[in-house]
Amino acid sequence: MKILLFMVAAFAVVSGQEPKPCIAPKIWEARMARIDPSKRFFERARISYDAIDRRVRIVEEVEIKGTRDFYDVLYLHNVGKEYSLNMKTKKCTVRDLTKTFRPFEVPKNATFYGESYIGTGAAALEGVLISLWGGETPEGGRYMGSFTTNGCVPVQDGFYTERTGFVHTSFYDVVAGISDPNVFVPPKECP
Repeated sequence: MKILLFMVAAFAVVSGQEPKPCIAPKIWEARMARIDPSKRFFERARISYDAIDRRVRIVEEVEIKGTRDFYDVLYLHNVGKEYSLNMKTKKCTVRDLTKTFRPFEVPKNATFYGESYIGTGAAALEGVLISLWGGETPEGGRYMGSFTTNGCVPVQDGFYTERTGFVHTSFYDVVAGISDPNVFVPPKECP
């Protein structure tokens, strides 16, 4: 009987230690870098992100196979439109959004992969503790993300699908909120 009680207590302690998915900020801005080595694609950008209204604005420098371009892209998933302004030519393309909004968050069904430090945990204020999560996308792909353990701020996002291949995104200088309320208004060059 004592062994059974010990096993029940041990199970309760161990299962209670399993981390639960954290809640990521819903509205933020950051710098980001995205890479897809198989397509020789690299992007440096400034992102404004609103998960509540499903809106994303990315002002980006894109390099694909050695060719560099600059774009201002606004994804308005809430109305199903994408506005893409080539900042060199000032040509704007407006199209219907076909891809679904993919939030930068830990899905409720995510698998916890562990914790790790960016920098070091050996000295105070010399590192950031992150949690690693992953799983399958609704489309049948795979994803992995890392988030700060304090605040659930996105640090890295990676996903793979047959259509896209592997795409890796890193976030820097994340700040809560949106500094310019007009950031989700389409560029004036767009009809």
